[in-house]
Amino acid sequence: MATTFDVREEIESAAISRFHWKLGTLIGIIMFFDGYELFNAAYAIPLILKSWHPGPTDIGMMLSSGIVGLSIGSILQGVLADRFGRRKVMLCALYGLGLASLSLAAIADSPLTFAGFRLCLGTALGMITPLVIAYINEWAPRRSANVYTIWVFQFGFSLGGIMAGAAGAVLAPSFGWQAIYYAGALSILVAVAAQAWLPESAQYLAARRDFTGIGRILGQLHPARRHLYHDAQFTLAGRAGKPSVRILLQPPYRARTLAAWLSGALSLFCIHGLTGWLPTLLVQRGEAMSSAAAYGTMIMTASLFGGLGSGWLADRVKSRVVAMVVWFALAALSLLALGYASGPFTMMALVAAAGFFVFGGQSVQNNFIASIYPTEVRSTGVGLAVAINRIGGMLGPVVIGFVKSIDPDPIYTFDVLAAAMFLACLSFIVVRGERAPAPQAGALQVSLSDD
Repeated sequence: MATTFDVREEIESAAISRFHWKLGTLIGIIMFFDGYELFNAAYAIPLILKSWHPGPTDIGMMLSSGIVGLSIGSILQGVLADRFGRRKVMLCALYGLGLASLSLAAIADSPLTFAGFRLCLGTALGMITPLVIAYINEWAPRRSANVYTIWVFQFGFSLGGIMAGAAGAVLAPSFGWQAIYYAGALSILVAVAAQAWLPESAQYLAARRDFTGIGRILGQLHPARRHLYHDAQFTLAGRAGKPSVRILLQPPYRARTLAAWLSGALSLFCIHGLTGWLPTLLVQRGEAMSSAAAYGTMIMTASLFGGLGSGWLADRVKSRVVAMVVWFALAALSLLALGYASGPFTMMALVAAAGFFVFGGQSVQNNFIASIYPTEVRSTGVGLAVAINRIGGMLGPVVIGFVKSIDPDPIYTFDVLAAAMFLACLSFIVVRGERAPAPQAGALQVSLSDD
């Protein structure tokens, strides 16, 4: 009789190994390009202003088109990944990302064409983010889950955002804004590397009864146990059934789902509203492009430490909800103070604080979303949550552009952003606990070795 293993337990009980470092490095590089492409438009726009002379509405469209694509991609990946596997969808997204960036550099010649290619680029990014969240949460060992996931996700993402500012300060003034996107096209090389090294989700393979594939991947995770997986059978305890939106809105997930949707939308509203407009605001105030890029770099640098800080607090108090509420509240106070700040030192300190708390809260929220759902509905749940969150991100640049068209005083801009962060805090009032009750293993365990 063949030996039977629980796939989830084999993964969660593993110690950090060469497999985790290899996977983490690859995912970190993917997130580097995710962060780079997500924020580089903010540094291209000030230079485009000089040649195309777009109005505030056009700028909002150019910035928000990418966010619309993010929502489309987030929804698409959930449908496609459940059918074709996470690895295949990730590879398609990475190749699409590189081609869209290349098209922006070589073809875009008007606000409309820029927005169109940015839409395609955003669609690829929208697929990548939820896939990465699902990947790192499924492969993270139980004993170091928060540290592993935040380092893998946040370090690459923040470094990419920092390099977007560096490209805006160094490449763009010398070679034109197109150079920013030529650099982004290097993500095609990452797609090639992922095609060689990125594994499929073992838990996805379990749902597809691919025992040979599961054994091969778990053998990389547990080399000393490789011989045990040969001809073994695998189970996946606590399966939740066929993925559907209906499951996400049923107890015990409903309150957490709604809180994740609302708080995430408000958080991304602030992130994209702030990062999308801050360089342009500073240039219009008379700052040099290099100074504007430096502020953007400061935000992303602070975001890395903010993510680690919020993760530390979540582990310390054993609640991601508490960490998010604290970080979002402090983010609101930082944004409110920015509207009344004067002097370069005060501005720099408050911009860094905004990056620390706004992005830091978002880092914990990514793990919160993934922790709400079991593996079988995680791709659908994370994809839908990210898509809905991106609606807030899409509205951020547009709403800020509208506010500025009414009154250019930055006080009103930062007041709107601060109000969104306060509302994000209030959205968690409906959440009484962090973790959904675990399903009864005796009732819901499905042995994938059965016919």
